[in-house]
Amino acid sequence: MIPDQEMKLAEQVISLHDGKHFNLLQEMSMPSPDDESDGTITEEGYIAKCEEIREELGELSSIEFINSLERSDSRLTLWKAKYDSSENEVCWAIGFDSKTHQVKDVIVTW
Repeated sequence: MIPDQEMKLAEQVISLHDGKHFNLLQEMSMPSPDDESDGTITEEGYIAKCEEIREELGELSSIEFINSLERSDSRLTLWKAKYDSSENEVCWAIGFDSKTHQVKDVIVTW
């Protein structure tokens, strides 16, 4: 099982992908190392992904924890989400830094 803090943060990260909370998500996330700036999400990229989710899937209706994968310096948590306009289940992978418990990675696929 994962710590309650990470459980709540992951649920919040998924819920905040509504196109309106980029700054809040940035506060919850670790800054990208300078040498990895290619993977940094911009506000425009965030809004585009949120619009894609909303157009294809609708509004978030449920979130369920699946499991976690331990890494040497972080934990990757896996989540299943359902949306009101699709029968497809959506997989969210949210990584947390082991020391700070800040969000390190976010991957969503459907």
